[in-house]
Amino acid sequence: MIYALVSDLFFADTVMRVARSVNEPVVTFTDVQALCRALYQGPVPDMALVELPLWDPALGECLQGVSHVAGYGPHVAQEQFQAARTQGISPLWANSALVQKLGPWIESCRPAQP
Repeated sequence: MIYALVSDLFFADTVMRVARSVNEPVVTFTDVQALCRALYQGPVPDMALVELPLWDPALGECLQGVSHVAGYGPHVAQEQFQAARTQGISPLWANSALVQKLGPWIESCRPAQP
């Protein structure tokens, strides 16, 4: 399961389409408070994806229990990328790389099968 914080239908559709292509359920959120509420209520997903322009300092605490957190945003938003790195979010992608990078990242985060 992946929780995704997205700003609009374009990114929500992109994330859902890519996740579906690798058989991963996804729940999208458009605001930080709703995402944090879901994380606190549990169960906590293995993965989370954050659209960097939506970053809020409250996310740092909310995402602590999530094993794998990635982010994406406009390639010119260097301050947002740096802030995300400081919070331990990795990997980080430009919006233009999201479709190419998200599926392989999801697959790499899955537990190994016996």
